Amino acid sequence: MSPRTLVYLYGWRLRAHLLQELLAGAGIAVGVALLFAVQVSNTSLTGSVEQLVGAITGNAQVELAARDDQGFDERLLFAVRGIPGVHAAAPSLERRAMMEGPGGRSSVSLLGADTSLATLGGTITRNFAPGGLLLPDRGVLLPAGIARQIGVHASDAVELQTAGRSYRARVVATLGADQIGSLTGSGVAVGPLAWVQRLVGTPDRISRVFVQADDGREQEVIRALRRISAGRFDVGPADSTVRRLEGVTAPDDQSTALFSAISAMVGLLFAFNAMLLTLPERRRFVVELRTQGFTRAQVVMTLMFQAVVLGLLASAVGLVIGDVLSRNVFGSIPTYLSFTFPVGTQRIVPLSAVAIAVGAGVLASVLAASRSLVDLRSTQALDAVYEDHGDAGEGLDDTLRRRLLVACGGFTLLATILAVAVPRATMVAVAAVAAAILCGIPALFVLFMRLMDRLARRFKRNMLVVALVGAQSTMTRSIAVVAIAALAVFGTITLRGARDDLIDGLFAGYADHLQTADVWVTSAGRSLTTDSFQLRSGALERLRHDPAIASARVYQGGMYDVGKRRIWVIARPREDRGIVPKSQLLEGDLDHATARLRDTGWVALSAALAREYDVGVGDAFTLPTPTGSRRFRVAAVTTNLSWGPGAVIINTRDYRRAWDSTAPSAIEIDTRAGVTPAACRLAVERALGPGHAYDVQTAAALESEFEGVLVEGLARLSQISMLMLVSAALALSAALGASIWHRRRRLAAYKVQGFSERQLRRILMLEAFAVLSLGVGLGAVTGLVGHFLCDRWLEMTTGFPAPFSLQLDVALASAGPVILAAMIIVAIPGYLAARVPPALSFQS
Repeated sequence: MSPRTLVYLYGWRLRAHLLQELLAGAGIAVGVALLFAVQVSNTSLTGSVEQLVGAITGNAQVELAARDDQGFDERLLFAVRGIPGVHAAAPSLERRAMMEGPGGRSSVSLLGADTSLATLGGTITRNFAPGGLLLPDRGVLLPAGIARQIGVHASDAVELQTAGRSYRARVVATLGADQIGSLTGSGVAVGPLAWVQRLVGTPDRISRVFVQADDGREQEVIRALRRISAGRFDVGPADSTVRRLEGVTAPDDQSTALFSAISAMVGLLFAFNAMLLTLPERRRFVVELRTQGFTRAQVVMTLMFQAVVLGLLASAVGLVIGDVLSRNVFGSIPTYLSFTFPVGTQRIVPLSAVAIAVGAGVLASVLAASRSLVDLRSTQALDAVYEDHGDAGEGLDDTLRRRLLVACGGFTLLATILAVAVPRATMVAVAAVAAAILCGIPALFVLFMRLMDRLARRFKRNMLVVALVGAQSTMTRSIAVVAIAALAVFGTITLRGARDDLIDGLFAGYADHLQTADVWVTSAGRSLTTDSFQLRSGALERLRHDPAIASARVYQGGMYDVGKRRIWVIARPREDRGIVPKSQLLEGDLDHATARLRDTGWVALSAALAREYDVGVGDAFTLPTPTGSRRFRVAAVTTNLSWGPGAVIINTRDYRRAWDSTAPSAIEIDTRAGVTPAACRLAVERALGPGHAYDVQTAAALESEFEGVLVEGLARLSQISMLMLVSAALALSAALGASIWHRRRRLAAYKVQGFSERQLRRILMLEAFAVLSLGVGLGAVTGLVGHFLCDRWLEMTTGFPAPFSLQLDVALASAGPVILAAMIIVAIPGYLAARVPPALSFQS
């Protein structure tokens, strides 16, 4: 068959059934858009940091890096440069800072550098070479995107807050696309090394040294760097930061991947069922081709050509929609990443994301269209024209329904086996539940309609009887609508329930983390006790002698690099009333663990680290620290404490000895009897004095701040579930509308029999409600199963707590809007269809 003939036949079909084809294409576009947008969002998070690190490190292959923000002695730089085989070595100092201008504030990575970075040839740093953009004596260079965000230009002043201090700094220049390309949105501010060292209060200290080795001598240089390090610092690839970011974002990526996979699966099943709306016409089209003499091969070629074209066109629309979503919905950067990584706003679109999204769209179209090929069997050549019951092309015979019911049982058994024996295969189990829903619907539909018919006849609800007859006469379309409703509610309850449980579990853990004090003093800028800072001389003593304050204790710790992990070290004062968060304890006794942690040489490990070190409660292990490797024993095993790579809880005495640091990450304040936390906060503000860069908050306020960061960090999960809910309501409305509009000839026949337009509208609404009720009820029941499976998968894979809770309110909140929106929108085509002229019933 020639391409011209294939195009002609598809053009004929579009002219005859444009509405049905558009609806099917819309379903495919929704699934493709969601799948593509989430892939781009996940890739851009790590991709932006990878670009920035490459722009700084240039040709460097290796780095010698401090494991925390305290850095190491700058004199080590001379030892590194003296290693045989080192072509170039450049130092840098990095600290998180808040930068505020007239247009707002932004978290940035403050990078102290000198001109030696230019020798590495990075996109940003090569400008520091002689004849280029020289580093100023004071002030910062800003990417143009960050400058626009905070509303500043070159020569403007900004407020720079870092390490507990606040400064006025000048923006020496902004770096645009002509200088640093796509990195204009990177979250970095560059200043001269000596000036940044003074700002953060660490003179003569640096964070890392980037090393470019001579050709063929990289391993020799690495061995020499390890001898210099003596286990106190990290020696690794120059892009180690990117690998650690991947470890931090892995739980979020995994949970987002699960949510996006479920939503994309549901979206593509929307497409599959939307294509079922066109099945009767396609089946009749097959009969027409066969009666005109087309061979089986030509019919298959025609159907597959039409399915592939529809899939490609709809996928193209989906890519455009997905691009808009990735820019405007999924484009926000989670705040928690900016605590420790210079995350930018660059969008990175891998070809694999396009290929996967388009491939999935075409596959859904081809699979749905392939049902028409059943009619190519010689014994069923005219089934699409002559049905025993219902409209032509709409029938599903008893044999097919029984086979589908057997398949439903098989998928249910598969989901059960996977849930019990292979919990990590949750995505497959959830897909098996969805497949079981689809396979079980035809048989359940027949049983449900029979039951409803008996009830309607018993209670003499004649309009309902007529409505049920109409639903059964268009069985294929009705089943497609039931399937869309069931999948919509199933997917929404699964995702929203798991998201809410995840948030509740993480929030409970952080609430336990903060319950040890009434008021907290932390570094400015939503640091959440992770950034160390400098306390003014005498400030701690003033706090301890204030009449509103019962006690003031130094809390320490922060982010610490161990291999490929950036872990969270929590160093608690031994006098804290709680050291291990009760709600996060997985192994060990709370009282015994607390007593051990108040002693010397004990730590609590999160599950991720316990697995990596292969230890349990009571076991000993070696932890690398800035003063060398030290032996600790495990007092308890906890969840990952809201930080994916893992966490360590230690007392401050052991921390000061092992980390050789007295820098606080927070000050814990207890109020005296009769003093409210709010009044105590004001007393703390007075004691600290003006001009500091601290956040002074009550425990409740800090909890609220964490909840904001948490909700923002999991925003994509909320966005995915909301988008799916909206697309479900639209898909249902479109499917019901198309089904109603298709039956105008039957409605015209009812008019000939004496039915009024008001009665016809009532029949249509009753039919829609009956069909939706079955789908929504089935989706609600199976959604709870999916919710449970996702909770368990999140706990096992991410290490985050997600305790299952039976959320009936979520089920109602998911099912209610779907039914309501669909019924409201259906009223419009129902009103128009009821006005059909009676003469239409006599047309062929």
